[in-house]
Amino acid sequence: MTTLPFRKLWAGLCLAALPVFAAPAPPPVAPVRPTEFRGWTHAYRIQNDRAEAVFVPAIGRLVHFAPLGGESLLRLEPALQGRTPAAGETFFNVGGDWFWPVAQARWPKLAVDGQDWPPPAVLGDEAPWTCSAWTDADGAQCVQFTRHYDAPLHVEATRLFRLEPTSAVLVVRQRLERTEPSDVPVVLWNVSQIAQAEQIVLPADEHSKFRGGLKALMGRKPSRKQLVRCGDAAVYAVAPGAETKLGSDSPRGWIAAARGTNLVFESVANSATGAYPDGGCVVEVYSNAGLGYSEIETLSPELALEPGTVLENVLRIELAATDAPLAPCPLADAVRALAAPLP
Repeated sequence: MTTLPFRKLWAGLCLAALPVFAAPAPPPVAPVRPTEFRGWTHAYRIQNDRAEAVFVPAIGRLVHFAPLGGESLLRLEPALQGRTPAAGETFFNVGGDWFWPVAQARWPKLAVDGQDWPPPAVLGDEAPWTCSAWTDADGAQCVQFTRHYDAPLHVEATRLFRLEPTSAVLVVRQRLERTEPSDVPVVLWNVSQIAQAEQIVLPADEHSKFRGGLKALMGRKPSRKQLVRCGDAAVYAVAPGAETKLGSDSPRGWIAAARGTNLVFESVANSATGAYPDGGCVVEVYSNAGLGYSEIETLSPELALEPGTVLENVLRIELAATDAPLAPCPLADAVRALAAPLP
């Protein structure tokens, strides 16, 4: 796990500067066998000397990402651990990290009741993902999820997770391929549910089309006491009882959640061009203190794919720590350091 602020910036991947899927992965040399995790009997655990991650194909989620032997910031609902969705269940709110291939604004047209919540049946959580896991020649361990979404989407989804050999970094290569004609645009919308997050940091660009660099996607923007502007970043202090959703259109494409001295940092690199969902949002936060979690989200542009064409991006998820809990603007500085390339 990276320690801040005395951090050597991670040089393995500057996601904003590299073409998506440019470098081929080393060849696999050994399979990783399934194991048990919190009642799930077919889970995959990958690890190095810095971090460990656990995946459950039956629910299509990353359920644990933590320093080796440490605590995961990903939320897992205790009552749902070890379980899988019932038939017809569209949203199995167990927590963890997952993605949706269709923007929420399009859900009413896919739903029988015309509503935008819960997710329509075609996105239902009850469909398991196909999974394989292996060790690459350089020692990195990998897990790949694959799932087909039926009509009217007709897309094959792939998520390839690679735990870097010597750091607490997951690189996630995400792909949607259209398999048959469809008029439903698709998006790579990733969601990480963080338990008891205390602060969320988002980029807030001066030249954003959103006032103050952020768009309120639910109700009004939080007060200045709860949403502190720190130069080109904003820090939301999670408020008891509050339900908030904010979006940023910054092309920097990063977002972070902090709890105590621990951070989860995410950044996304999109090679596709086009309009982003929710009026142009690249990253979003949904926070519900009453439910005890916040969701940090990254998005790709929406594309109307033709059969045989693909939408791809690369997500980076990194664990980091500070010497002590930080006030908003020092925290924003620490997050900028995680986002910055080497000089």
